[in-house]
Amino acid sequence: MSNRTRIILTIIASIVFVISGSRLAWDYYQTYTANASYEEIRKEAVVDVVDLEPETPDEDPVTTISIDFASLKDINTDIIAWLYIPGTPVSFPILHGTDNQTYLNRTFDKKSNVLGSIFQDYRNKPDYTDRNTIIYGHNTSSDAMFGSLKKYKQQDYAEQHIEVHIIRPDDVLVYEIFTVYEVLATSNTYTIGFGSDEAYSKYIEEMFKKSVVSVGTPPASEHIITLSTCTGGNRDMRLVLQARFIASYPLSSLSNAALISRPAA
Repeated sequence: MSNRTRIILTIIASIVFVISGSRLAWDYYQTYTANASYEEIRKEAVVDVVDLEPETPDEDPVTTISIDFASLKDINTDIIAWLYIPGTPVSFPILHGTDNQTYLNRTFDKKSNVLGSIFQDYRNKPDYTDRNTIIYGHNTSSDAMFGSLKKYKQQDYAEQHIEVHIIRPDDVLVYEIFTVYEVLATSNTYTIGFGSDEAYSKYIEEMFKKSVVSVGTPPASEHIITLSTCTGGNRDMRLVLQARFIASYPLSSLSNAALISRPAA
């Protein structure tokens, strides 16, 4: 190999090294700034840890968090709810845009960032009355965004963190995870509308059978939420958690006896 060839190869290798290093540094910076932003919004928006009493004897009390939605709406009117999974790192505002691209790489304050936001499928109604409401978030190597959802493939973890809370300005919707699995991004998992109760029941039965852990029970009716994220290993695969609706806790009906406030963690 001639000296000239060695020099050219060295220059090329140096350029590749610099570009790769710059990309890694940029990704690290983006991740750091996004995590800092989400930590700050939690400090501002999460007001208290509250114990909510059930409206009827058939419902169990629930411990959740209260959210200052007025401050969130000042930041972005696309924030429609707050996703909270007790005992896990999942505590994020939920965005609802006009498509499924806007918040893929934008944070809750509309800043461009690789971590993006936790956002609801634009095809879903924002009031969670669809049979299947889909919520997306990026997978990460850490617990950021939906990075911690991969822990649900472990039986013990799934059992210990089965509740999912959708906190809205006027109420808290409580769900229970009933299936955890991986599936192609083109799967019928992402069906939102069903032509009949029978079609919905068949869908639920099919999703329940996919589960890699034994947790919860499939819903007989009502509606579900689907939490979806990348698997990290195959760009065409998704990790999915689906949870059935359990109960709604209207915040407007709470009395002082029904609300116990503590400093939020």
